[in-house]
Amino acid sequence: LKFAQIGCIAASSAPRAWGAQARCNGLEGHPRPMEAVQPGDPAVQVLSEPDEEAAMVWSWMAIVGFTAFGYLLAEIVDRYSAGKEEQIREYARQNASIEQMTMIRNQEEAFREILMRARRQRLGLPAQAHGSVEMRDPFEE
Repeated sequence: LKFAQIGCIAASSAPRAWGAQARCNGLEGHPRPMEAVQPGDPAVQVLSEPDEEAAMVWSWMAIVGFTAFGYLLAEIVDRYSAGKEEQIREYARQNASIEQMTMIRNQEEAFREILMRARRQRLGLPAQAHGSVEMRDPFEE
């Protein structure tokens, strides 16, 4: 690398000093990018600044639009996946390992137990009394 190239690398990695950067890029005679823009230039002011009422209208329109889009997307996904549900269940039944099937069965039993406990509580029934874990000889009595 020549000394001038090393200076350009240092100038590009340093904080933007327009003079050094312009010399490295061959833009020495051109104005800075923001100096070329005039405040009254119609090319720059494409959109006028919205007032609060317009901002509120656009915000509500965006909320309604995105809500409708999300609802329609959810309906489409539900319709598409409803037909595949049985197919996926059959595929899982055929291709699941024994450990996976055991875990699924244990999960189902735990969920059923939670629901039954909540049902007993909701009906005002006492919690089920668990049996004793002591080992006794039934013929000893």
